[in-house]
Amino acid sequence: MEFIISNFTSYGSYVTAIISAASIIAAVTPTPKDDEAVSKAKTYVAKAYKLIDFLALNILKAKDK
Repeated sequence: MEFIISNFTSYGSYVTAIISAASIIAAVTPTPKDDEAVSKAKTYVAKAYKLIDFLALNILKAKDK
């Protein structure tokens, strides 16, 4: 908990920068390009989630449905 409190400002600035960059990209690019980027991101997130489940040994009844 101490680590989070002491480093909150640096992590907060990273989160703010990511949100700002995403807002700029969304405002500048046309909608079909956004949809393409989001679909690619969803693919990567789904793969990452499967990897995390595997590494956490979430199998059979322990998996989310």
